[in-house]
Order: sequence, then structure tokens, then C-alpha cells
Amino acid sequence: MRLLKKLLIGLAGLAALTAIGGYAGYKYMNRTPAQLVAPNYYDYYLAQDTVPEGRTGIFISSLIMPEDYRIEDYFLLAQKARQYIPWPVSISWMADRGVLLLDPARPYEFEPFKPGRLVDAWGRDTDLDGLPYVDKLHTGEIEWVSPNPRLHLDHGFFLLTTRQEGMPTVSAKLATKALTYYHGIGIKGQKIPHEAGMRAIVEPAMREIQTRYGPIEWRWVTADNFGRARQAMHELLDTGVDTVILAAPAPIYSHHEEFNGSIRHAMHYIHDWQEDHGHKPIKVIIQPQLGNFPVLRQTWVNMLRDRLDQLPGGSAVKVVMSIHGMAWDRVPNEAWIQLAPGYRDTTLQDLKALLDTYDFSRREVVLGQDHFADPVNNPDGRYLSTNKAFRDGIRDKFDYVINIPIEFFAENTDTLFSHAMFNFEDIPGYDRYAQVDYPDWTVPYVREYVVDGTHVIYNGVPVGRYNEPIIAAFVQALDTVLVQQKRP
Repeated sequence: MRLLKKLLIGLAGLAALTAIGGYAGYKYMNRTPAQLVAPNYYDYYLAQDTVPEGRTGIFISSLIMPEDYRIEDYFLLAQKARQYIPWPVSISWMADRGVLLLDPARPYEFEPFKPGRLVDAWGRDTDLDGLPYVDKLHTGEIEWVSPNPRLHLDHGFFLLTTRQEGMPTVSAKLATKALTYYHGIGIKGQKIPHEAGMRAIVEPAMREIQTRYGPIEWRWVTADNFGRARQAMHELLDTGVDTVILAAPAPIYSHHEEFNGSIRHAMHYIHDWQEDHGHKPIKVIIQPQLGNFPVLRQTWVNMLRDRLDQLPGGSAVKVVMSIHGMAWDRVPNEAWIQLAPGYRDTTLQDLKALLDTYDFSRREVVLGQDHFADPVNNPDGRYLSTNKAFRDGIRDKFDYVINIPIEFFAENTDTLFSHAMFNFEDIPGYDRYAQVDYPDWTVPYVREYVVDGTHVIYNGVPVGRYNEPIIAAFVQALDTVLVQQKRP
């Protein structure tokens, strides 16, 4: 009996030590938030020397959603969130659980259903043995995977479990959704306007820069296709530049998109190139964010003014200025939190000042966020969702509720699909399968739903003639660096 007692005490002690060791390992592996991982390029940005030396080149890189479907872009885009997943859960983020499949006619479903056809991320509807995937559903080789309850408005999918797909299931899910929905039934023509819209900003800005400073080598590429971005950076460095300006036509920089994204990747490409070129010194300067330049705010003032001019006098008007949004309480070290106010808050003031010049019976301007202000991420309602701002406007009997999305410069998969789904959740008239009909990318894409007499209007993004202040801000941002260039 004593021996058994000693054995049980020993096992209990071992279990306690194992638990303590496991917890210690968990704390150690997750000791540094993603935003503070060295080198922290936000710190670099704040403390940098911005005087170019020698020949200067410009590397323009940010998230660009491809016009046509490219599997590699969506593969890598899905992996960006991994930095926030704590160890050891992050290991499973890379798991390949099987071949993910969606019905191209019903790619965004929440409950099990009988699909007419199933395709994978490459658009194939047959397995390697030549048999249609949908037939394997009937033989039990394919199962339905329900939406993740931790992701608001997540969709389910079908999974062939008898073999692996060759990529993490997380990436396959986004890629297959992009193929079947974003570049599939979601929009007429199956093309996304983002790349063209951003090109319409970058190219005029660079023409103006070269008018001012003469020929300057520059490259423009999406940050979320590493192969293309690395090639573009190496081509730029091969021209013999001594200083590289890292430029992103973005209103507010963040760790998520820039400091841990486009900028960190660009630094890696530079270091790779230096390894093969005798460690040639390259000076790197990060261009200021566009939101630092007041002219940018005129973009949204112009768009709202044109909308307000169409409304009857005496109307009750509410403006919902919205940002993309993040789960702010989980990322207290995110650079966006520090860098946003100068642009976000002053734009809100500008829109309020404009609204006050009209003879409307009631006026209100609020700040909402499209993403991560949902019941899952924001259960206590600390952050106002764009959706709630809309519903509040309907409840309060406003005649017009107008949405101004100040962080987007061109329509993309967020604005056209996922954010639209969040923002118009439970708004009568919105249908996630109603195909986007947007043939002219030089005019804003507008949505309007009338609910109990209230016109809920998504006012679009600043394309065509509305992008002139964005171009001006981009030129000014580059100019603040280039004007310091020492002349020979």
C-alpha cells in the first residue's frame, strides 16, 4: 500500500512538473508579440535617416489583389494571419488535412447541402484517378466541414480526406473561395478591379516624380506574391541604385500590412541580393504614409459632397466613415493604433464640417469599422461596427445613411465581398450571391438599399477623377524624401 501511495505521489508530481513545463514552454514560445519581433521596422521608420545617398530607386509594394486569379497570391495571403496564432496552435495552421472543395455555384454556404459540382483550388472537378469529386461525396470519401465558430460569417467546405492537397488547408480555403467566388460567380467578367485601380494611382504619380527629378528607376509589385516581389527588387538593385525608397500608397501604415509585411519582405529581398553581390551597402528609406498629407482627405470630402448635392434639402442624413478594422484588444502594439489618428480623426472632422454646411434637418457623423467589430471579436460592443451604424441609422429614421470607407483606394475582394457581407448583414436586399456588375472601373461602385424608408448607401472608393488627391499625396510623400537628395 505504501509503495502504491509513493507511486501515485510520484506520478502526481511528474504530472505537475509536466504541466508547469508545458506552460513555461507555451509562455516562452509566445513571449514576443508579432508587432515587437526584431527587427521592428516601425521603430526603424520612426528613427530612420531619410537623406538618399548615391543613385536612388523606388520600390512600390503593397497588397494588390490580382485582376485575374493567381493561386500563389491567395496561398500567401492566407498565411499572413499565422503571426497572430500562438504556438503550438500555429503548427496546425500549416496542416494539410485533405483536398478542399467548393461548389462553384454555391461557394459560400453555412450549412451542409448537396453540391452539383465540386472543384479544388486549381479549378479541377476530377480527382487524380479521373473520377469527379462530387461522385466521391456519395461514396463517403468527402465530408462537410462546418464553419469555424471563432470566425464571424465563416463558410463551410467539403474535404476529400483520402489524400492531401499539397498546401495548408487554410490556404486552400482562401484560394478555392477566390477562384469560385471572387474570380467566379461573384462578379461579372471574373476580374477584380484592385490592380487596375492602384495602377491608376502609381503610374501618374511616378510620371510626376520623373518630371520633377528626371529618370528614376522604380518597380511596382504586389507584396503578397513573394516570387514576383523578389524578382522586382532584384531587378531594381541590378540597375546600380545605392538607396532604395520603400513606398506603399497606403493611408495608414500598420505592422500587419507594411512593417511585418511589404517592408519586412523587401528587406529580406535586399539582404538576399547583397549576399550575391559582395554585401554592397544599400541605404533603405521608408516613405511617409499618405495619411500624413492633408491633401489626401480631400478625396473623401469631394466624394461626399457630390453625394450630398444629390439629396433633397431638409433630409435627415447620417454619414458612417469606416475603417478596415482589426481585433485591437489583441494587438495593443500594432503601429496602426499610433499612426491612424492624424488621418482618421481629421478626416472625420472634415466630413462633419462639410455635412454642417447643408440645410439638412438632422445630421450625424460616426466612425465605424467593417471587420472585427462583430459579436465574436467584439462581444461587449466596444467598437462600433459599420453594420450596427447602418442599423442604428435605420432605427433612428434617417432618410440617408452614407458609408465612406477611408482606407480603400480601389475596389477589391474586401470591399466587394467580405466587407460587404459584414456591413450589410441582415440588411434587407443584400444577397451575397447577387453578382457584382461593375463594368466601368473609372467610376465608383455604389450600393444602395432602402429599408423602412432609409436609403443605406455604400458610396464607393475614389477611382477615376476622385483619385487625384491620392496621386498628389503619393507625390508629396515621395517628394519629402527625394528633395533631400544631394545634387552632384
